Amino acid sequence: MRFCNRKYWLWIVLWVAGSGFCFGQGFLDFSSNAATFWSPDGALQQSYSNLGSSSPPVTITMTVDGATRRLINNTPRNDSRGLWFNLNLSSLTEEIKVTFVFSDPLLNLSLGIKGIDRDVRFGNYQDRVAIEAFDNQGAPLVPNISFNPSLAFLTNGNPPNIRILSGFNIDNFDTTLSVVRYGGMGVKRMTLVFGTGTELGRGGLTPQSIFLTSLAWSNIVPVQLLYLRGKANGSQNQLSWATATELNSDYFGVQRSINLRDFTDIGRIKSAGDSRQRLEYSFIDEAPLPGVNYYRLKQVDKDGSSEYSKIVGVNAQSTERFVIYPNPSDGQSIHLQFDNLLLEGLGLVDLLGQKIPFVVSVSSSNSLSIKPARPLQTGLYFVTYTAANEPRFTQKIWVQP
Repeated sequence: MRFCNRKYWLWIVLWVAGSGFCFGQGFLDFSSNAATFWSPDGALQQSYSNLGSSSPPVTITMTVDGATRRLINNTPRNDSRGLWFNLNLSSLTEEIKVTFVFSDPLLNLSLGIKGIDRDVRFGNYQDRVAIEAFDNQGAPLVPNISFNPSLAFLTNGNPPNIRILSGFNIDNFDTTLSVVRYGGMGVKRMTLVFGTGTELGRGGLTPQSIFLTSLAWSNIVPVQLLYLRGKANGSQNQLSWATATELNSDYFGVQRSINLRDFTDIGRIKSAGDSRQRLEYSFIDEAPLPGVNYYRLKQVDKDGSSEYSKIVGVNAQSTERFVIYPNPSDGQSIHLQFDNLLLEGLGLVDLLGQKIPFVVSVSSSNSLSIKPARPLQTGLYFVTYTAANEPRFTQKIWVQP
């Protein structure tokens, strides 16, 4: 079992002739020469079960929606070049959406796309594909995309985790392959939005096509740590965490630090080992050190390999107003646990004391998220709290994207 921020190596590496990328434990070939077919032609949903060599096996569900009335040539359907989508759009706003949902988050996910170009002979279409993906907790993921720069270009969407691949030159035979890769990230859901770009010539839109060639992955994410939280309970600190799945897990080691550098083992909790359901754990630090105590989990497999969680901070003193978790933060959002807090009293500043604008999202009666207007860069920041007739309270937050 591993926490899902760990990078994995492929167990088995094979090369598919003409596909342009490798795969390991799982592979789905969309060409008409493969055993896997889209059936019947023109269907808008397809499910593939018992894929890959992982345990448990993977199920992939694909759904097509949007301006599906604009699909022509009985597509989507298998073609020698891949799963064919052929559109005859009537406006720039029309598009179709292809959504992949995976039974378990997949590591090292790759997807091949052929035919992203622009017809410069007539100038009446420009392929445009927006790519977006999320992990099991709904956090956005950013892919790495390889493509032919003489035929297409890459831009950021809104939000910036969306990558947009647009054509600007012609590929008569739709032979050039672009590859979308998510590396060591666990992808639970991925969406492609296919439409036309804005660089069009005169006249109506002409038909356009793309082909999905192959979907590959190395493994499912062996552990899904849903959260690690800490709170003060009198003179003690209480930790709680939950997992969504566990594979080959032995135990969780609980470690403590007061400087975010030197961690000491203070306890061990036996894990379930193998589980496909949500499990909750807890641990009490009966003798925390003065000030803020920082905690992390060391998850250990039965084979002795291990991985660390993110860090949470807890202050056992009664003057504590809130606790930040995880710490360090990714800079996208900062999560707080609290007992009694006025939202208007919160502030966020950098090392120079400059205020950083943010919005607050309340997730429960005792937790919220601070979302900076722009992602924070690596460094030290401070979350402050000011209320009438109370001393100003300040908590450090490290940002490490």
